[in-house]
Amino acid sequence: MKKVILALALMCSQLGLAELRLDPATSRLNFTSIKNGLVAELHRFTELKGSVSDSGDLLIEVVLNSVDTRVEIRDKRMRETLFETEQFPLAVYRAKIDMAKLADMAPGEVQQSEVKGKLALHGKEGNLDFLVRVIKSNSGALLVSTVEPAFINAEQYDLGVGVLKLRQMVGLKSIARVVPVTFSTVFRSAQSDEKPKDESPLRKVLPL
Repeated sequence: MKKVILALALMCSQLGLAELRLDPATSRLNFTSIKNGLVAELHRFTELKGSVSDSGDLLIEVVLNSVDTRVEIRDKRMRETLFETEQFPLAVYRAKIDMAKLADMAPGEVQQSEVKGKLALHGKEGNLDFLVRVIKSNSGALLVSTVEPAFINAEQYDLGVGVLKLRQMVGLKSIARVVPVTFSTVFRSAQSDEKPKDESPLRKVLPL
């Protein structure tokens, strides 16, 4: 009997460590630009891909052509002058996740942890860490969001020249070289693409 219980526990553990995939429809990545030292504007990327393997390898890909600043000409300038997307189409973030810790979470449980990883952007790579909050839903989906912004320095990724060109194009006195980044993402089991059937109004707030 003890062997049967042990086998069942092992199976449950393995199921809990299944691969996860980012749900692009309910995930958001935002960044803020500050111009002339006074004006802050919120921007986002609309195309994200991501997964966490059963061994805990996190991979997030951001399609830089999907930058959305709510101003079409500014989007074009960012794609061509800042990110140079023809040569560098993606920003890629990699980190290691403690899958056992996630598997042990009960539905409704909230955890806070630090994710330490590396960002590859514009031909350069640098360390980038996030303090995140994780909420597990009844369906097993995970809502992962930033507790506080992380900061990306344009100079670290050879984006300083692009920032200068943008500033000159529109006649600004300054554009901040350090950019705060926040996100709200949902990860679901890769074993099933099915979304929860719960039509509760809370789904509009927490898309789990």
